[in-house]
Amino acid sequence: MTEGEAGQPPALRMVFDPAPPPGFRAELGQRINAFHAETVPHRADRFALRLEDAAGGLVGGLSGMLSWGWLFIDAVWVDPARRGSGAGRALMAAAERHAAAAGCHSAWLDSFQARGFYESLGYAVFGALEDYPEGQTRWFLRKRLARG
Repeated sequence: MTEGEAGQPPALRMVFDPAPPPGFRAELGQRINAFHAETVPHRADRFALRLEDAAGGLVGGLSGMLSWGWLFIDAVWVDPARRGSGAGRALMAAAERHAAAAGCHSAWLDSFQARGFYESLGYAVFGALEDYPEGQTRWFLRKRLARG
């Protein structure tokens, strides 16, 4: 992109970076959080759960974040050989217990491959994005958490 391109503010330069460094996303996040703090204080607590075999090898895991009273599940994976064994359910239940104990009232996630799994856990669809990826639908699901 070049200076003076349509819609670009004068005296500013737009730079396209096809491989931005990790620090760029972190800096954007910090600046956005500072802006939010002016009206809605922001705190995000990341956590992870690992399922390991007897040798300590990873056979399943979950990555999540607690923010504004919500649990966001951003990644869940179970080794194909362990699927159907209850490993995914155990990961989700542990994450939900952790979130409820921390004061979260609800959970949300998105998925294009496991809608039925999440619905079997009590999650309900609240949105969809068609053709993401192409030929698939990315489902957005949420669930009210039981407070202990």
